[in-house]
Amino acid sequence: MRVLELSTLFPGPLAGRLLLQLGFEVVKVEPPAGDPIRQVSPTLYKVLNEGKEIIYIDLKDGAEKVRRLAEEVDAVLTTFRPSTAERYGISYRRLAEAKPDLIYVAIVGYGGDEYPRDHPSHDINFAALAGAVGPCPPYVQAVDVVAGVLAALTITAMAAKGEGGYVEIPMSRAAALVNILNLSLRRDGKPLLLSGDYPFYTVYRCRGGRVALGAVEPKFWERFCRAIGREDLIPRQLDPAAREEVEKALAEVDCNVLEELAKREEIPLTPVYDIDKALTIFPPDNLLRHF
Repeated sequence: MRVLELSTLFPGPLAGRLLLQLGFEVVKVEPPAGDPIRQVSPTLYKVLNEGKEIIYIDLKDGAEKVRRLAEEVDAVLTTFRPSTAERYGISYRRLAEAKPDLIYVAIVGYGGDEYPRDHPSHDINFAALAGAVGPCPPYVQAVDVVAGVLAALTITAMAAKGEGGYVEIPMSRAAALVNILNLSLRRDGKPLLLSGDYPFYTVYRCRGGRVALGAVEPKFWERFCRAIGREDLIPRQLDPAAREEVEKALAEVDCNVLEELAKREEIPLTPVYDIDKALTIFPPDNLLRHF
């Protein structure tokens, strides 16, 4: 099956690349100057667009070319705001005139009353409205990634069922999905257990670096406490004050020793790597080939 991708930057091209990995043929339309993400990161541009057929069209006077392309594909994937797509003449309404069974999936900003539907926004804005931004901006663009994955999943499911039609993927809802655990805990009147305030799920300093502990299940917390010689902390898994006790216990322990201890005792504890170290383990050039 063939997909026409009308998008730039991150979420749409990611969806297109995932579809390519799933066996779809992807034809991507870029503006004459190319996708702006190429200037931001040539590596990311290559990762997201490698293997696609790229066609350069100025939509200000090239809408008819896009409409002809849409007649030759099974699905359209776009990140244009609905009003912009309508203005350019490439909305679902226009493209479905010639191909009524067309699958048209649009990654849009907002899908309800949470904000003006066509308001321009990016990852940080959606995360902020979903309660997922703390004192600093999010370090990773999780909303962009989730929106791209949902768009690819939607097109795949519709193709598998032989369905056509128009579907929106609101990024504001994708942001809420990213934060669904905390939203659910708040609705239940419970504390935000994975906020880093509790001793079983947080980051600790050790000699030579930091480690991340994710001892969510009581058995892992108990195993961790015994491994560091603090069995007295076992009953205090949900006591925020115990975090300082663990911090003191780990402060003079070598991080490599903790890592080996965690591997031997099967404790969910890992080193906290900086971006340069992570790059040696997860080179972006090969990342999407594993999916």
